Amino acid sequence: MATMGSVKLLLCVLFLCSSWETQGQIAMDCCLSVKHNVIPKHIVKSYQSQVRGQGCSIDAEIFITVKERKLCAPPNSPWVTELKDHTDRLIKKCPENNFKGKQCKRFKPKSS
Repeated sequence: MATMGSVKLLLCVLFLCSSWETQGQIAMDCCLSVKHNVIPKHIVKSYQSQVRGQGCSIDAEIFITVKERKLCAPPNSPWVTELKDHTDRLIKKCPENNFKGKQCKRFKPKSS
């Protein structure tokens, strides 16, 4: 039979383990900082916005590369706005042109 002390210890350990897991998940899903280096247009295939207060501590633009890397950039930089506009144009144009052209290969859906 478990004593009251061992039950409290078990509950404490379970609580701490679940807290660490939650903290780890937040860190993996959010940009913790941004880089001000310009990201080359030819490696970006998509992007998403990260908003402070919605589970993350900073605002950022997350660019996804053709190698599935996530690069965090400052949301209000002119080069970031230009890169988002460029990506949006290609995302719209490439399907209309049947993904022809070197720059459209990265936007072509992978076949199963």
